[in-house]
Amino acid sequence: MLRALQIRNFALIENVNLELGEGLNILSGETGAGKSILIQALDLLLGARGSSELIRQGEEESEVTGLFVRGDEEIGLRRVISRSGKNKAYLNERPVPVSALEEAGRALVDLAGQHEHQVLLHPERHLSLLDEFAGLESKEDSPLCRYRALFDAVGILRAEREKIEARAREAREREEFLRFQLKEISQAGLKPGEEEGLQKERDASKHAVRLKEAGTRAEEALDSGEDSIAERLARVEKEIRQASQLDSRLSELSSRLGGVLVEVQDAAKSLRTYAEAVSCDPERLQEIEDRLDLIARLKKKHGGSVEALLEKEQEIRKSLALVDDFDGAMAAVDRDLSERGKNLLELAGVVSKARKKASEELSGKVGRELKDLGMPAARFAMELRPPGRGLDVLGSLLGENGAEEGEFLVAPNLGEGLHALAKVASGGELSRVFLAIKKVLGASRTAGTCVFDEVDAGIGGRIAEVVGRNLSDLSKRRQVICITHLPQIACFADHHFIIRKETEKGRTRTQVQRLQSAQREEEIARMLAGVKVTEQAKAHAREMIKGAARG
Repeated sequence: MLRALQIRNFALIENVNLELGEGLNILSGETGAGKSILIQALDLLLGARGSSELIRQGEEESEVTGLFVRGDEEIGLRRVISRSGKNKAYLNERPVPVSALEEAGRALVDLAGQHEHQVLLHPERHLSLLDEFAGLESKEDSPLCRYRALFDAVGILRAEREKIEARAREAREREEFLRFQLKEISQAGLKPGEEEGLQKERDASKHAVRLKEAGTRAEEALDSGEDSIAERLARVEKEIRQASQLDSRLSELSSRLGGVLVEVQDAAKSLRTYAEAVSCDPERLQEIEDRLDLIARLKKKHGGSVEALLEKEQEIRKSLALVDDFDGAMAAVDRDLSERGKNLLELAGVVSKARKKASEELSGKVGRELKDLGMPAARFAMELRPPGRGLDVLGSLLGENGAEEGEFLVAPNLGEGLHALAKVASGGELSRVFLAIKKVLGASRTAGTCVFDEVDAGIGGRIAEVVGRNLSDLSKRRQVICITHLPQIACFADHHFIIRKETEKGRTRTQVQRLQSAQREEEIARMLAGVKVTEQAKAHAREMIKGAARG
């Protein structure tokens, strides 16, 4: 249970220390006094989103602290929001992420905020209430949680299949063009560096005669011609070699001349080979020109170089290979979809069975609670029907929450048929149905504190007294904190607090006061009479408190 709640610099609250007790804790006050600010602060403590707008004007930060008792254990939660954006959360004074407060809060407090009973006007929310009652959402490994995870996986797999199918369709549309491109490039038989080699060969062929003559003349001058350089060098080398026998200083020079002679003869041999190899074949020259022209056309059409053309050829081959692979890839995805679809249908069946059983039990229990809440002839039921949209899984339509969607139906009066709750129930009836469902769900919840904010909307008189009695009954099992404007509910309080708005030195602030016996009579009398509290109203208040105490 929530033993103490301290709120500092939160909205209109400057500093409030609220010590709560077991049983039914009632908070009342005039409209606009700030009753719901307390619930908003508690909601913040339990992990709700914080905003600097919640900080009291003129202050830099706001702080909410709660002390909870669970068995022999005390649990402290603290939340600080700052204008600087440096918000903080603490669990037993240890810094934690806000999500840790939210997780702890779910186990400690069941908070039914202002207008939360309006959830009954949204049929899409009804199924989650049934699932909560059935225990389908209580564990991560529950059938429903596993179903949702598998449903998401099937959705992702289907999206993947659609992408593969789209790529396959696009590839097949381009297949003919790709094959034409591949044929055009591959038939050319291009090789890396080929263009440069052909250009050199072409240049050489164009000047073949002059190059051949130059090579031949140079070879003759060096070696084979009359009085060639090699012949003269040989005579010089011989003469110096003979002279070196008379003067050894010429030996080195003789050797050097011999080396030069060898170099000249070797160069002449290379020139002779070159001159013999130079071709001036016009047909070969035309072949070269045609080949270079083909390469130029392919470069202009497909790429900037022979290397780029070769890369494109490989890319086209890969694209065409993918076309062949698409059928295999889609077949693999279809096999996976079929297997997961079977598992999904099996899990959907388990969830459906649990829901059907739980819906019958929930309908019976809520119906009995409604009788206690002044709707003796009311009938309540949960309609389970196929989802309006979802995935076709092996011939069955499945939604993200299973094989069905649900809606609460009610027949408020005798002789009426069951109709959608949102269409036939009045505001007071909605509040009572909400309270009935909360009581039934509360029996399966572990949170020690249940908070009701304006659950009495749209009701009054005898029905308000019945609601108060039911809140009192619920408070015997769990701590209940309830904000109300009805004296028929407030009179059942075990602990009564009044919330007032005061103005001092030009500033407005909300204060909370715990009421003693006489003060309770005064407050309930005010709730009965309005602005002017009469002795008759006070007497009526005393009778209401006594009647509530008698049960």
